[in-house]
Amino acid sequence: MNRPREQLIDSLAAGLTPVTKPGQTTPTIVMWLCGAALLSVVAVLLIGPLREHAFAPLLVNPRYLAEAVLGTCSIVALAIAGLRLAVPSMAPLRTRVTAPLLLLALWVGLYAYGLHDSTLPVSMAGKRAHCMFEAALIGVPALAWGLWLARRWWPLHGAWSGLLLGFAAGAMPALLMQFACMYAPPHILLFHLLPGLSLGVIGALAGAWYLRQR
Repeated sequence: MNRPREQLIDSLAAGLTPVTKPGQTTPTIVMWLCGAALLSVVAVLLIGPLREHAFAPLLVNPRYLAEAVLGTCSIVALAIAGLRLAVPSMAPLRTRVTAPLLLLALWVGLYAYGLHDSTLPVSMAGKRAHCMFEAALIGVPALAWGLWLARRWWPLHGAWSGLLLGFAAGAMPALLMQFACMYAPPHILLFHLLPGLSLGVIGALAGAWYLRQR
C-alpha cells in the first residue's frame, strides 16, 4: 500500500471511538422475563384466586410437573431468542429459532396428549368466566415492552423477533391458567393456549412493521 493511501486511512480512523461489544442482552432479557412474569401474576391474581390446591399435584404427578417446567422453559427460551434476534449475528436464523419453537411444540404436545389421557382428572373446579380473554390480553403489555426493547438494538428479523416475543408474552398467562382455571385438556388448548399464543401472530405483524430497519 502506498504512503498517501496509508495516511488517508490513518486520518479517517483518527477520529473514531471504540465501540462496546454488541450483543450484551442478558441483563435486558432477565429484566423482561422478571417484569413480564410479575405483571402476569399480579393481573391473574387481581382478576381472581388460584384454583384450590392447584400446586399440590406438582409433588406427586410427574406429568403435571413436566407441563409446568416445560412451559417455563419454553417461555425463557422464546424470550432469549426473540430479544437476541435483535442483535445481528453470523449464526443462521434457523439455528436461532429451532430450539425455542421445539420446546413450545413439546409443551403444547403434552396437553394434546392429554386429550387421550388427561394428566389430572377433568374438573370444572376453578373455572373462570373470561379465561380466554385473560390469556390473550394479559400478555399484550409485555409484548409491547419486548418490542420496544428489541428496537433499541438493530433487529434484522423483525417478524421473527415479534413472533417469538409474542409467544413468550402470551405463554405466561396461558401457563398461569394451569393453576388459576379449570384443568381439562380441551379447555386448556382452546381457551388458554390458543388465545395466549395468538399473540405470536400479533407480534410477528407488529415486529415486521415496528422493528423494520431504520
